[in-house]
Amino acid sequence: MKKLIAMLLILVLACGSVPALAAGKLSTTQENFWVISSYWADAAYAYAKLENSGDKPIDVNAGILEIYDEKGDVITSGNYLQVYPKTLQPGEYTYVSLAMEVQQAKDVGKPESHKLTVAGKTDDASSTLRLPMELKKAEGEWWKEEFLCATVTNNTEETVYGIQTVFVLLDAEGNILYIDNDNQLAPYGLTPGSSVEIRREINQAFVSYFTAKELTPASVDVIAYVNR
Repeated sequence: MKKLIAMLLILVLACGSVPALAAGKLSTTQENFWVISSYWADAAYAYAKLENSGDKPIDVNAGILEIYDEKGDVITSGNYLQVYPKTLQPGEYTYVSLAMEVQQAKDVGKPESHKLTVAGKTDDASSTLRLPMELKKAEGEWWKEEFLCATVTNNTEETVYGIQTVFVLLDAEGNILYIDNDNQLAPYGLTPGSSVEIRREINQAFVSYFTAKELTPASVDVIAYVNR
């Protein structure tokens, strides 16, 4: 009997010493939620910055946003997740956004809180090429008056197609205020060593919201990438 117990104990210890299987892991490092009113409806926007804190590549492949009123009741939900970029190597980060219209029914309250759930899967087959992207410096209240401009450079030895870009406005503490992406370059090829300038204008509904809430963008994070 003692031999049997000893053998079982050795087996348990041996199993416990087996290293964990390598896997990608998504960690949320920052998240924000805005409800922007317009003439016809309210629009809800959930933004998040995700990092791969695991030790294998991971694809961000699904997400759901649930919006609650002041009583904690669900008003609406949606799952159209935008990811910029999609595949993360260990230590890399990305941004995600999920937006939806919020209909104001008589029997529900106004949007008060939210829950954003994002899922990923470990995937060695997928990859994302990231290209150098340099933001053009702007001064003053640039976010009110100017376009966001940045230059993308192809630092590879082949023509690159399918380029997408993302502009992320951050406050002084690094909180996400606004995300805007552009895929107009996707059908075109950028030859080796060449560059192109991308220009984006901030949605004026957000500019009005920032002014009303006394929110001040302090910096812009930019990423140029190709999902493969």
